[in-house]
Amino acid sequence: MKSPITIQNVMASTTLAEDFDLPKIEAGLEGAEYHKTKFPGLVYRAKNPYAAF
Repeated sequence: MKSPITIQNVMASTTLAEDFDLPKIEAGLEGAEYHKTKFPGLVYRAKNPYAAF
């Protein structure tokens, strides 16, 4: 019997615009994190549905 395959993580990247003010977006969006020294993008964690962007 074969084991079922479960997808737990999908990663994608794209270019949306020339510039975003990431510190301003982080300040105004609950669940957003921006740490330039750790990762050069903003991470947004939604609670319902549970997801990260």
